[in-house]
Amino acid sequence: MTSTTAAMTAARIAWGATLTAFPAAVLRRCPRTPASKAADTVVRLLGARHVLQGLTTAAGVVPATWAVVPDALHAATMAILALDSKRWRTAACVDLAVASAFTAGGLRVARTSVPPTPSA
Repeated sequence: MTSTTAAMTAARIAWGATLTAFPAAVLRRCPRTPASKAADTVVRLLGARHVLQGLTTAAGVVPATWAVVPDALHAATMAILALDSKRWRTAACVDLAVASAFTAGGLRVARTSVPPTPSA
């Protein structure tokens, strides 16, 4: 595991643990985002996904480069939610930023882990 992959994996697990353990506290940091049990549950599930994704990457079960796919899909869905829902716009924008950062990091890992092509 490269140092970039290790750092991203540690950050993902820490972020996921924070979301899982303190969903209401995270949501309170998003202005104009209504608190509810349903919102807490969604944040906890998202946190659990991050922890699971980080642990499978750390254990070598899933290649780190594959993390780009769920992160990019999540970023896209958050962009749609931010555009469509005034109620959840702030939280969706925050999550879009986080998902985009994980996507960018994953692309960097993917780009640096591709073996060089032999020259002719």
